[in-house]
Amino acid sequence: NPIGLHRLLIAFEGVPFRWLWTSILFSSMSQGVRMLAQGWLVLEITDSPFWVGLVAGLQGLGLVIFGAFGGTIVDRFDKRNVLGAVHAIGGAVAFITSTLVITGYIELWHMLVIALIQGLLMATQLPAVNSLAYQIVGPERLLNAMATRLMAMNLSRVIGSLLAGALIHKYGVGSGYILAGSSSIVGLGFLWFVKGNFQRSSQIEPFWQATSQGLKYIWRTSNIRRLLMLSILMEAFGFSHLIMMPVMARDVLNVGAVGLGYLSAASGIGSTLSTLVVAGLGDFKSKGALLTGTSLCTGISLVLFAFSWWFPLSMVMVALVGASIMAYDVTMGTMLQLISHDDMRGRVMGVYGLTFGFTPVGGFFAGSVATVSSAPIAVALGGIIITTYVASIIRYITGINPRAS
Repeated sequence: NPIGLHRLLIAFEGVPFRWLWTSILFSSMSQGVRMLAQGWLVLEITDSPFWVGLVAGLQGLGLVIFGAFGGTIVDRFDKRNVLGAVHAIGGAVAFITSTLVITGYIELWHMLVIALIQGLLMATQLPAVNSLAYQIVGPERLLNAMATRLMAMNLSRVIGSLLAGALIHKYGVGSGYILAGSSSIVGLGFLWFVKGNFQRSSQIEPFWQATSQGLKYIWRTSNIRRLLMLSILMEAFGFSHLIMMPVMARDVLNVGAVGLGYLSAASGIGSTLSTLVVAGLGDFKSKGALLTGTSLCTGISLVLFAFSWWFPLSMVMVALVGASIMAYDVTMGTMLQLISHDDMRGRVMGVYGLTFGFTPVGGFFAGSVATVSSAPIAVALGGIIITTYVASIIRYITGINPRAS
């Protein structure tokens, strides 16, 4: 079926999803601004891409360590309340960071601790928002809901990147953290209007037993295993280019904080356009083929972005990276939820969220490579790894049919 504009907003027919979408818009702005501010602040403190990667790596470590437990928490408690607690804590951490920066007391060890806390929060936030969206819209509208959810994230990234770049340039990095904290609290306010029954299931198992059962279920289900392995590689070598973006902006393209804001905004624009296209596909049947094509496009466009030395071309290439990687992300999140049993979905999405921890881990790897060689080599290497791996498993990915599972 052709892409129809009337299908772009299917998920919005339910009032709770409209409030959730608005909440995601502001909470995602907070997350995106924090990532930009964190990279720039660590670069100011250390003048080293290695430490930019290491701080991001600690955030990933927190996510990886707590990922499976975060999913279990989501399955056992009211999902809206869990998400609200995450937004409140995240906003408080951002305001504390801004205070340390503005008063001149910020030190590198503060950033290491803050990054670890943010990783722990993300380990719970990701499965909570995904499971909440599934409960609100149901399986038939899930692809549309996932696409429009990520569209909100990318719209906020465009706006937040431009605001953060201008604020950091004029008032310093502390103002970026104030913007991040404020956005998180506004997102919490809109979440309050999401009405519905999001309580845990009636079956209550011991916490460790529930987590163990979730991991065993994932290991037994080969399709879920393959998808999660692909997610690890995409997170480590694809999304990690965002962590190297401050280094690319300052040391390769020589465009400063304002240019960094433009680069991040270009990525967000590409991501937004691609999520609009995916949202218009409705309940697209060939999700495996879509996942394959977007993964390959991500790897190739990363290599092209890495070796561009002309700023306008770099903006075009990073927009292409953003478009392909976000279309991949929508499809991956949808497929995992559709092939998971209802009582395991939160735990599966928790482990899926755990794979997001490999983005900062990949950032640490990229920072190390950039220190030894250069930032373009580090980014391009990630693209080559992705392209090679996806090409080797095409037949397995395209053969996954969520409807048949």
